[in-house]
Amino acid sequence: MQSIQMKIPAKINLSLDVTGKRADGYHTLRSVFQTVGIYDSMVITRTEPSAPFVLHCTEAGVPCDARNLVWRAAERLLGDAFSGLDVTLEKGIPSQAGMGGGSADCAAALLGIRRLLGLPVSDAALLEIGASLGADVPFFLAGGTVLCEGIGEKLTRLPDPPLRTLVIAKGHAGVSTPAAYQRIDGLSAPPAPCTDGVLANLQKDAEALFSACGNIFDAVTDLPEIEKIRRVMQEHGLHPVLSGSGAAVFGGCGKRADAENCAEALRSAGIPFVTVAETVQGGITAEGKPLRICI
Repeated sequence: MQSIQMKIPAKINLSLDVTGKRADGYHTLRSVFQTVGIYDSMVITRTEPSAPFVLHCTEAGVPCDARNLVWRAAERLLGDAFSGLDVTLEKGIPSQAGMGGGSADCAAALLGIRRLLGLPVSDAALLEIGASLGADVPFFLAGGTVLCEGIGEKLTRLPDPPLRTLVIAKGHAGVSTPAAYQRIDGLSAPPAPCTDGVLANLQKDAEALFSACGNIFDAVTDLPEIEKIRRVMQEHGLHPVLSGSGAAVFGGCGKRADAENCAEALRSAGIPFVTVAETVQGGITAEGKPLRICI
């Protein structure tokens, strides 16, 4: 095998509860992660063994050096043999959206390089490497519908729920994750946890599931564009929820026509990123076949 081409889905958080803060400053969470049909793509190609590792990206402003998690994933896997590969990354997942684009690409690099080079790295070892690189990376190594706990490293695969239709929107501005967590720490009366409600309604109809969805960061995020997205979604009967720490907002629909109508209203309101997408019963794929660890 000389190259491998991967399709890399984004994620949303159907629920996100912050459950505590560790002595090292990391927050613990309880969250239902769900892959959705917004994609990056990555091609990893073997070059000469002595040729330097090269990373390209189609999106301006994305670093193609050691600041990029793809680079760092390759370096961790290859060690002294950090050479002989050319990686091209095409972005479709919006940045600073709480949809895990950087972590997803990192997971794809770990899975793809292991497959391409036939490296004797176990799933457990890959999971450990992923967790050391980013809190969301372990989820993307698995994909699908997963209950994530701890700082994101404790994964429980959930039965695939029915496919769902979503409207997902993001304004120009992003959200600083460290600043958002600081605001969470300052809440005197945090909202009630919602993860148990999502777990109880995963297999029920769309209205039951999406009305149970929630995210603690909704209580501390009030960017004008996010407020506009929330207002338009509510006017169309959707329950808007942030993904991650933001700034993307999703709302679920029982009918695709309703989702398309809401999406058109969001575009008319000047929101720059708006899409109708489906949930994905799986994760990263290579040549159309699942590429993931077992959990």
